[in-house]
Amino acid sequence: MSTKKTRVGIISANWSLKVHGTAWRTLPGVEVAAICTAHRETAEAAARDFGIEKAYWDHRRMLEDDDLDVIDLGTRPSFRQSMVLDALRAGKHVYSALPFATDLASATAIEDARRDNGVVGVVDAQFRWVPAALHMKQLIDSGFLGRPLGFNVQLFLPLVRQGDLLYPHSAYPGAGVAPYKWLADKDSGASGWRNFATHSLLLLTHVLGPVAEATGRVDLGVPKWTLPDGSVLEAGNEDLGVATLCLRNGAIGSLQAGWSVPDAAGLRFEVWGDNGRLLLVDPGFGDGISARLYRGDARPVDYGSSAGEWLEIPREYFAVPGTPFNADNAPPMMVSMGWMFHHMLAAIEGREAASPSFAEALHAQQVVEAVLQSSRERTWKTVG
Repeated sequence: MSTKKTRVGIISANWSLKVHGTAWRTLPGVEVAAICTAHRETAEAAARDFGIEKAYWDHRRMLEDDDLDVIDLGTRPSFRQSMVLDALRAGKHVYSALPFATDLASATAIEDARRDNGVVGVVDAQFRWVPAALHMKQLIDSGFLGRPLGFNVQLFLPLVRQGDLLYPHSAYPGAGVAPYKWLADKDSGASGWRNFATHSLLLLTHVLGPVAEATGRVDLGVPKWTLPDGSVLEAGNEDLGVATLCLRNGAIGSLQAGWSVPDAAGLRFEVWGDNGRLLLVDPGFGDGISARLYRGDARPVDYGSSAGEWLEIPREYFAVPGTPFNADNAPPMMVSMGWMFHHMLAAIEGREAASPSFAEALHAQQVVEAVLQSSRERTWKTVG
């Protein structure tokens, strides 16, 4: 590995700085060297509070900084996609939040710009780097399922209280965090379907392969959010969706996603073939330490019983190289985020492919948009 430090500039002082910034700093040879927000006072305050050398309040000025190698972008999709394009055209490697873009044309333009400028693009989809998901992928690749036949994916959150805020009105708990009111805005590019279906698809397609056909329905089930202070926030975008998907390998299954589901939190991901079944449950929404993995094979069993077991996750899946973490001391998010950034650095050095790549995110966007179109037209859609 190169001895030259990789310098990261972060745009957004919320989740990207507080969580991504912490994870970047756990990796050897990485420096969080710059922060950019929309206003000088917030940029300078963030730089001071987090010990960052440079503060910017215009992302274009940040992109002129030749010392920066990677730009980590966490703003809302409608703002972010033009910034991503600017960063790619400036020759920067980009780590981008999800949803990937507001529409398919924008998603295609982003991947085209990444390819044309010969840089690495990775998206913020940490589920595949959760230790239990790493073990799931290893079992599938070793042939445990046999011929893949089906799957069910659910990614849900309820309207969660956090002090005087309410998720998704407030997306990141903790003192001093500004609420993400824009998550309710129709024009933001975010929604319960777009956000959570994209995360789900980037895990599903990673372990089972791309989608060939899709149909589904999306809806806005909870149009008004009554906040703990008594005020009401009106949501303008869909908060729940369901899709039936046919994969290119022939497997068929369902995907449900939403962020206003009572008493439901996290991921449930089940896959099966003609030889076995795997079930991953993650109430921690990809925090890397809460997920569990169940394995059951095709042995005949008595009715009502099971031939399976909950697995112990191998300890090596918690040990991100160069970091102090292990299965006993890993804090939330740092293992899954650490693996993502570790592999992104390897992709920048040309030692492996990016994962989750912009090309994968483009495919997920194709599926998301196909289901939205299917919901309007009541038809099946070919993907890609």
